[in-house]
Amino acid sequence: MKKLVYLFVIPAFMMSCGGSESHENDTDSDSTEVITETVDTTSEEETPKPLKSPRMSASGMANGVQVDIDYGSPYVKGREIWGELVAYDKIWRAGANEATAITFGADVMIGDSEVAAGTYALFITPKADADWTVILNEEWSKELHGVWGAYDHKPEKDVAQIDVTPSFGDEVVESLTFSVTETGVMFQWEKASFTLDVMAK
Repeated sequence: MKKLVYLFVIPAFMMSCGGSESHENDTDSDSTEVITETVDTTSEEETPKPLKSPRMSASGMANGVQVDIDYGSPYVKGREIWGELVAYDKIWRAGANEATAITFGADVMIGDSEVAAGTYALFITPKADADWTVILNEEWSKELHGVWGAYDHKPEKDVAQIDVTPSFGDEVVESLTFSVTETGVMFQWEKASFTLDVMAK
């Protein structure tokens, strides 16, 4: 917060009474009185701005299994997303910045794939006019595995690839959102959404 201090200097002129040269009750004629005024100049520009793609989390029970998701949530901001910002037929981090991480509290079945309890990177390969592919990979952490987003994806570390059918609505979901439902995991961003069914093994 910035503050400006204004100084007002008021001379203390001394006047004698009745022509007397006695100034017993007068102060030094050179003395001054200083008044300070503090003005708050804080503006909205100084308010911390939110992160462009804040780190978000979602947690819940899906068919009796605890599921936790940690992801970066980018905004649409009027951009063309599918096929432009996010390319078709290329693996994508399913969010922003660090890889999206999903944790299952117990062994699960996702589609025809068996997935052991633990944490995995969740990637997506979007496709034009076709099912999308959700990929779960063993390496999800920058600190533990040295991976960042999907740039360091190693196909040999994939534990599951599941095809999902996206739907496209009329309303725009501005910020990318994962949520845990009673039956699985829902993904929503821009006009696209899909559900990944999760079953206890």
